[in-house]
Amino acid sequence: MNKIKIFIIFLAVLIFGNGFLLLSQELEADPYLMKLIRQEKFRVILPQVMRDNKVDMWIYVKKGEDPLSFELGNDSGIFIFTDRGGHRIERAVLGGRGDRDLYDIFASENDLHEFVAERNPKRIAVNYSKERPKLNIISEEDFKKLIQALGEKYAKRVVPADHLIADFLAGRVMSEIAIFGQLSMMSAKSIENEFDKIVPGVTKLSDLKGNVFVRDLDGNEHNNDDYVIQRGDLIGLLYEAHMLDFNEHNGGIAYVLQEGETNLPPEVQKIWDHALVLREIFRKNIKAGLTGGEILDTLIQKIEEAGYVYIDKDIYDRNADPLKTQVHIDFHSLGRLISQEDAPRISPLGPDWCRRLKIPLYHTFALEYMIHMPVPEWGKGKHLYICVHDGAMVTERGVEFPYPPLKKIRLIR
Repeated sequence: MNKIKIFIIFLAVLIFGNGFLLLSQELEADPYLMKLIRQEKFRVILPQVMRDNKVDMWIYVKKGEDPLSFELGNDSGIFIFTDRGGHRIERAVLGGRGDRDLYDIFASENDLHEFVAERNPKRIAVNYSKERPKLNIISEEDFKKLIQALGEKYAKRVVPADHLIADFLAGRVMSEIAIFGQLSMMSAKSIENEFDKIVPGVTKLSDLKGNVFVRDLDGNEHNNDDYVIQRGDLIGLLYEAHMLDFNEHNGGIAYVLQEGETNLPPEVQKIWDHALVLREIFRKNIKAGLTGGEILDTLIQKIEEAGYVYIDKDIYDRNADPLKTQVHIDFHSLGRLISQEDAPRISPLGPDWCRRLKIPLYHTFALEYMIHMPVPEWGKGKHLYICVHDGAMVTERGVEFPYPPLKKIRLIR
């Protein structure tokens, strides 16, 4: 058992022994664990992302609650992080309050110019963005005030902090990974509980919690509506578990046995076999340090080399080879993030910006892929569909799971 898994198990025990309560798939946060996450993000992640982005000083002007309220631990002030060499980033709050265990210096906003001049940074990142609206956090008025306070010399050194913020949020510390693993196990258990409720011919999709869907052999989908689950249906179910802004959602797949069936029919077993083959392709070829776009290009090549057809939308392509199984992927971030569009993403979906972000070590994400398998003997264009969706993480060894991933298609009798 590797060190990461040992840590996850240990901290999961610690969580439930010290102030975490299970409230309908939401964990109640223990303040000491939240403080640990902030401390470790500042200690471990911050130096790395500032240096990766070639930033000497990061100035974050904060007026009220915003996307980094959790990380900074306060809602007002000018937060300044300075790389002065060594392993640690200097942390200061001007014109605001903060945890003295997290921050080194407290001063007045009026000291801003003197504070910056004393450190003489060559590149200053400020919390604005020209590309990503959700990362354009500072108001126009506050930005003008900041530029005026910095003076012409340092104003010329200001750059957007959008990439730095995205990298900072994407970086995971061990306490975050432990929460991710626990939320994953909660989600997986909830999926099984929902499948237990199904009575063929009686239960409607809308009777179940989560994102529940069934697609027919032509690709038409029922989703959380009043469709009554029938024998022979392949059912997909996604279920979320969360704590504050930490989110995870897993997927499960169930097959409703026909009268006289005791196991999966050959066609359904075959599509599941494809799922297992593809999982290994993905696990071997997702590496930290590459961009989402670079990994996507590699995965498309590997998928097609293995005899599949890659599709960039989750829609069966009727113009593709009618004998080949089609695969769509959307490996989006999970855990603490602003949005999937503002985090690293291995997917054709979302803006190009998120594909330009590098996948960090211990990146937590959804190993989500959709399989459309043609069954020509059932008629032209007829196909089976499943969506595999597991929480995963990228380690030094490739893709690993902080909990048991989907092992089989659940049978509903």
